[in-house]
Amino acid sequence: MITDWIIRQGAGEVVLFFSGWGMDRRIADHLSGQSASDSAYDLLAFHDYRSGEIDAATCDALRAYRKRTVVAWSFGVWSAAHAQLPPVSHAVAVNGTLSPVDRESGIDPEVFQATLDTYNDANRLRFNRRMCGGGEALEHFLSVQPERISACQQEELAAFSRRLQAGDGPEGFRYDHVIIGGRDMIFPASRQFAAWKGYRQTVIADMPHYPFFHLSGLDEVLECSRA
Repeated sequence: MITDWIIRQGAGEVVLFFSGWGMDRRIADHLSGQSASDSAYDLLAFHDYRSGEIDAATCDALRAYRKRTVVAWSFGVWSAAHAQLPPVSHAVAVNGTLSPVDRESGIDPEVFQATLDTYNDANRLRFNRRMCGGGEALEHFLSVQPERISACQQEELAAFSRRLQAGDGPEGFRYDHVIIGGRDMIFPASRQFAAWKGYRQTVIADMPHYPFFHLSGLDEVLECSRA
C-alpha cells in the first residue's frame, strides 16, 4: 500500500487514515484542511492497496508515537485490520466491515465480481454516483476525487479479490467504534448492523457511502467516536 505523510510535526499522537478502494491522498489532504489549524496529531494516509504491506521504515516511524489512532473507511476497514500495524490505541470504522464481500455483512459477491469484471471509465462514473447518492455529496466527492486511471483502480480491486480468497483473518485488531451511513448503497446499513453487533455505533441516517460531506473533517470523526 502507499503511505503519505499529510501532517508530520512531531505530535504525540498519529492518526492513520485508511482510505477506501481506488483513492489517493486527496481526501486525506481535504480532511486535514478541515481540522484545527494547530493540529494535535500527525496524519498518515494509506491508499492504493495493490500491495497489502507497509514498508519497514514507516512501521518504525509509527512505533515512535505515544498514541496511534486508526480511522478507516470502506475497504480501508478491512485493510487496516490486516496491515500488521504497531499496537493501536483507538480505531474507528466508517461505512465498512471486516467481511467486505459477504451476503450477510458486506457486498454481494456477484456485485463485487461484476464491478471487477466491467470496471471502466463509464462504470466509474456510475459507481461514483452510487457511492455518493448524487446531489451535493457527489459534487463534494468530485472536487477531491482521486487522480488515478480506471485501469489502476481495477488492478487494486483484483488484488483485494485475491487476498480475500486467501481467507487470512486479522489477528489482535479490534475496532472501538463504528460509524454507519443510513443511505449507504455500497455497504448497506442493514449489513453493517449485522457485522457490528455488540460494537459502539453512531448512525447518520442520511449519509451515503461517501461520508466526508456529512463528516467534514477528522476532528468531527474523532469527536463522534469518543463521545
